[in-house]
Amino acid sequence: MIFTPYKDELTIINRIQKVRNTDYVLLRLTSTMIGKNNLDANEYFREMLLNHNIVNYEMLENGGSNGIDFSSILILPNSVQSVKLKFYRVNNARGDRRFSIETIKRKSQNGILNEGDLLYISVYMDEYDQPKIFIINLTHNSPSEEDICTAVGTDPITQKFNEIKPRLREIVHGGFYNNSKGSGSIAPKDVGDTLESLLRVPTNNNPGADLDGLIELKAKGAKTLDTLFTLRPCFEGTEVAEFEPNDRSRVSAFARLYGYDSDKHPDSSSLYITIGSADYPQNNQGFFLEVDEGNSKVSLMKKKALTGKTIETAYWKFEDLKKQLYEKHPSTLWFKASTRTENGIVQFKYTDIEFSRAPQFMTFLSLIKTGIITYDWRGYTSKSGKYTGKNHGNAWRIKPAAKSELFGELDKINL
Repeated sequence: MIFTPYKDELTIINRIQKVRNTDYVLLRLTSTMIGKNNLDANEYFREMLLNHNIVNYEMLENGGSNGIDFSSILILPNSVQSVKLKFYRVNNARGDRRFSIETIKRKSQNGILNEGDLLYISVYMDEYDQPKIFIINLTHNSPSEEDICTAVGTDPITQKFNEIKPRLREIVHGGFYNNSKGSGSIAPKDVGDTLESLLRVPTNNNPGADLDGLIELKAKGAKTLDTLFTLRPCFEGTEVAEFEPNDRSRVSAFARLYGYDSDKHPDSSSLYITIGSADYPQNNQGFFLEVDEGNSKVSLMKKKALTGKTIETAYWKFEDLKKQLYEKHPSTLWFKASTRTENGIVQFKYTDIEFSRAPQFMTFLSLIKTGIITYDWRGYTSKSGKYTGKNHGNAWRIKPAAKSELFGELDKINL
């Protein structure tokens, strides 16, 4: 069962997430749950417990006596109560997965936990680096951010953000900064590279987030799409693979097979296109994206002009897309910048900052279907012989206004 929070309860969830941006489950209390102290351990709850090595329900034998007791805390305004949870399987043919909350009836009588209350349940690491469960009542007796920080501390993302906040304030109020690469024409990546130099981010090829794998930095000066991440597609079973046996050369082979005559590079094929869904393809080369849920992949399809036949030219597995999305965007600072040129050097002034946290993968897929998330192919290669040319980083991109859909909430940072 999925428990949907009301607007005021959602406000409390957002308050918690600013302090502890971790996995959580929701549970709406019923009179039966309180009366029998027999609560359903649904699949989301069980997965959270398993991921934190707290309990594996599949390893439990049936019967309450074979259950596992586990210490947790209930965070209240200005106080914390220790609460023992018990995880067990019912002694029946199905071995129903259940758990109980110590003295739940007494807590109901005292008005701490009530019928209809929505509970937020999550995990933190205690001072001994051991997992511990915390519970917050989202409907009544909800703690403040300070109460939560005092009880369970802040998560690593919040700690990192607080660490860099003074430097962010200096950058935002520091006016214009010279392009970190020096003089010359501006390139789209310069605004981000300059920001990273100001924040002293070391240069690396790590696919994860820029700041200790916790916070990604995204900056742009123009009103363009926001880049999410780059991820090379798979080509097995396509005509690209038939054309080019060497997998490492298949991105270049793709441009050679499907590109158009380059205006800037003699004897080369260029492919600079945006690819959307079938209803919003956004290119004239016949390419579109198709979310194939049955095979758990996103396919890059092409309708051939001569025959009208549609073929798969490349694809991304769901698991690879999800992994890259989560690794790149555990949280993200989105910067807007204004640009000017002084004495032949481009300068950037960083203005608006927005902060997002963990994205939702199912939303990512739905936004592909509606043409809001697209894929850019950007590069050129020689028409024959050895592959020569340049790939500018093919990337998944999103319309700026839709970031709040993908990430659930987008906070404007005032420094």
